[in-house]
Amino acid sequence: LKHINITIEQGEFVAIMGHSGSGKSTLMNILGCLDRPTAGHYYLDGIDIADQTADELSAIRNKKIGFVFQAFNLIPRTSALKNVELPMIYAKIPTKERIARAQALLEKVGLGERMDHMPNELSGGQKQRIAIAGIMAMRPSCMVLDEATAMLDPSGRREVLEAVHRLNKEEKVTVILITHHMDEAVDADRVLVMDQGQIAMDGTPKEVFSRVEELQKLELDVPQITELAWQLKQQGMPFSDGILTQEQFIHELEQILQPGGKGTEHVADSI
Repeated sequence: LKHINITIEQGEFVAIMGHSGSGKSTLMNILGCLDRPTAGHYYLDGIDIADQTADELSAIRNKKIGFVFQAFNLIPRTSALKNVELPMIYAKIPTKERIARAQALLEKVGLGERMDHMPNELSGGQKQRIAIAGIMAMRPSCMVLDEATAMLDPSGRREVLEAVHRLNKEEKVTVILITHHMDEAVDADRVLVMDQGQIAMDGTPKEVFSRVEELQKLELDVPQITELAWQLKQQGMPFSDGILTQEQFIHELEQILQPGGKGTEHVADSI
């Protein structure tokens, strides 16, 4: 990493993207206190991570940061409820509080009716949501997701992201999402694009995904609906930059297709 100078606020939802070798995993390891910077400073809640011992870093991770990886890391012969309880057992949280917290979290991630199910009775998306509930049981201030939906089908990915966004909004937990799925970054507060160990782009999803040609040069795609609108714009249809959703696309297309609407003359050729 080089020339990195960023601030992530409490409660912010930040997506980090970049091609393989761009530096996003290294940045994640430093933000998550898995590694210390060899130069410069990283402050987490005012604590300079570079000055911390290995034991101090471990304590910071356990208290402040929850990691969600591709693997679900659930105990196969243990119910969803018990899997969420497990980290609280090690933390010696009283039984009554432990059960209540686990039940509330399973409800929050949409699995209130699956508490007694075993992992082999659940879909991939449901298993990942259990893993997230288990991480949130320790009430971290920041959740780091490292390609956490990579092994899931589209339905499972959607379920997990909805749960993460809900926790971000309701629990005010900071979310750092490492992903190569462009559509997962659409609803983030902010998108960071990495290239050669540096921040190549930093802005809202609309700002970043408006830069289609620059992203393509960085070997990155944009959401399909964004690319469709961009391609039609290249052919003369007056779409706005940074279309992110089907709803936005349809609304603008309806405006264009209105009788006398700007761009109507290009519709036949474009479509």
